[in-house]
Amino acid sequence: MKKFILLTAGITGMLLQAPTAGAHVELCMSSPGHRPAFVIDVRPDFIELPDQGFAVSVGSPYDIITYDNWYYINQNGSWYRSSDYRGPWVDINENALPTQIRRHRIEEIRGYRDSEYRNNENRRKMDQQRSDSINRRNLEQQRSDENNKRKLDQQRTDENNKRALDQQRTDDNNRRLLEQQRSDENRNR
Repeated sequence: MKKFILLTAGITGMLLQAPTAGAHVELCMSSPGHRPAFVIDVRPDFIELPDQGFAVSVGSPYDIITYDNWYYINQNGSWYRSSDYRGPWVDINENALPTQIRRHRIEEIRGYRDSEYRNNENRRKMDQQRSDSINRRNLEQQRSDENNKRKLDQQRTDENNKRALDQQRTDDNNRRLLEQQRSDENRNR
């Protein structure tokens, strides 16, 4: 009976001291095969770390690493693994991590991620600037082509009008000549 009372008092004391506000993870005492509940509603964005051979989540409340179709989370120094980013998660011994992950401390991985993210962000900005510049050039070329087409169309219209005017003058001259010829024939009769 004393053991039961002490056990109940111990559990009650632990529960009263447990943090409740802002908890993202529901963790219980760690034991092999334990399945913690990480709340991940949306698939995180991952950034490839080519030199390390794996990818790390960006903008996630957890340090999630994906490698060889597995997901790994480091939470408070403990490692968990799942075949899906939503879980279920199983705690694993650090020695069970793939070599590519195990050879780096989590702080190093975060540093690699942040550095690669900055590089990617700079690349994205540069790519966007290049794309904007190309789009501007294409738009300017399109406008220039349209202006040239308008000028060419106007030139053709002017040439057609000139031909029509020349044809009208020729027709007028031929009419006059014909009238002159008839007039001459009428006088000669």
